[in-house]
Amino acid sequence: MAAVVFGTTKPYGIGKFKCALVITSGPASYTTGGFTVTVSELSKVHGAVAVTSGGYVASVAGVSDNTVTIAVYENAGTAGPLAEVGAGTDLSSVTFYIFVVGE
Repeated sequence: MAAVVFGTTKPYGIGKFKCALVITSGPASYTTGGFTVTVSELSKVHGAVAVTSGGYVASVAGVSDNTVTIAVYENAGTAGPLAEVGAGTDLSSVTFYIFVVGE
């Protein structure tokens, strides 16, 4: 499920690479393994870092072409330090910031 990218900056160059900051909401129904964000300003993403707030931790789970997969974790209580949020969790009110480097 692709997230809607509602805010991006113009890519800035670093040598042959470009950087962009993608600001997006999470999905209304989270899928185990993460949700995808397509960075339309780039044809290929080489690396990404994702952050969020509200008690959640965002992690880049994978990159393919210009699509980044974001896994989301939360405090697991006595089960351990962090656990992936459950399938079906509504993250639509949570904002994710994804810094990407690519071409």
